[in-house]
Amino acid sequence: MKKKTLLGIALAVGAVLLLLVAVWGRQYYIDRYVGADYYAMVPLDYDMTPVPVKTMDGKEIGMAIAYKLTAYNEQGEAKQVEFRVNDPDSDISLGEVQPQPGTFLLVKASKQLVVGWRVISESKVPEKALSFLR
Repeated sequence: MKKKTLLGIALAVGAVLLLLVAVWGRQYYIDRYVGADYYAMVPLDYDMTPVPVKTMDGKEIGMAIAYKLTAYNEQGEAKQVEFRVNDPDSDISLGEVQPQPGTFLLVKASKQLVVGWRVISESKVPEKALSFLR
């Protein structure tokens, strides 16, 4: 009987730990990879100077433009978003076109990072967000 009791306790503890890891993993995934829509505009005076892209050991592998923008959701709530777009002539280019000053963007941003972005027309920006971007 004692072995069955210990086995039952061990299985219960294991099940609780598995549940905790699953809940934590789900929340981590949501916080990191599930994005909400935000709208931004690259300011007309934005510094488009490319910066070097380096590997973790410091080796330069290309150039990119780093974007640090204030974006707004449909309710007008602000969020700072940061992402980079590699130089189209670089070996590390993903074929993206670097947004130019005056360009409107739809940015998918999670709590932790920018999940994706795309260029949109001004007419696609919700009025509340647009009022902050003009």
